Amino acid sequence: MHSLILRLVLFWRATRYKLMDRHAPKRFVLAEVPYFAQWESRELVAKILRGDVQAQDDPRWRNSGAKSRTEYASWSWAGCGMACFKMLLAHRNGAVVPLVDLGKKCTAYGGYDMPLETSIGLQYGPFVEFAQRAYDVPSKSVAVLTQAQIVHELALGNYVMASVNAMIRNPQSVPASKGGHLVLVVGYDLGEKEFYIHNPSGGSVGSEVYAPVSFRSFRRFFSNRGIVVSGKGVV
Repeated sequence: MHSLILRLVLFWRATRYKLMDRHAPKRFVLAEVPYFAQWESRELVAKILRGDVQAQDDPRWRNSGAKSRTEYASWSWAGCGMACFKMLLAHRNGAVVPLVDLGKKCTAYGGYDMPLETSIGLQYGPFVEFAQRAYDVPSKSVAVLTQAQIVHELALGNYVMASVNAMIRNPQSVPASKGGHLVLVVGYDLGEKEFYIHNPSGGSVGSEVYAPVSFRSFRRFFSNRGIVVSGKGVV
């Protein structure tokens, strides 16, 4: 029953936003959005993901704001949401805030449970409060988010943090589940039928910055949940 209701809600919302956006730009990309990985040494991300290098051995770990290598390692693996927020803050407000500093501030609002190793990850409701109160950035948690709504929000100039499986770094793969990782959606092309994402754990040039993912592939990884963050003062 729950699955049927969800499919009906997704269909209704997709139809609604498609009708609303009949005159939306066929292609829209947020220009010059800075990219930051979850790990400070971007060139080591692929090796860290493979296990060839341990996160705590990242030579730039102090840049994260962590007090120790152990703290850095914990936040780097759990910090996809904070990496996305770091990117959009740098683009929106011109401020580059260290990832662990963001994470600790968000935790103070209930955004994360500690220890991070057993946490369920970023909690969207508390994140929205954190973004508004700590950085004056209006946001909203969307429990049933459609691809059509992502297009709609981007066309308005907003940012979308979408919940996907981390294996989206390889769009041809078949994930075991959906969600669990956040990416920043920075554009779309209706003609090519693809999104462009900044993936904080991409691991390669082609899967990190403005990485193209077809609408069809995106659906395989997308949990239909996410956070919309204002680019213009309101959401």
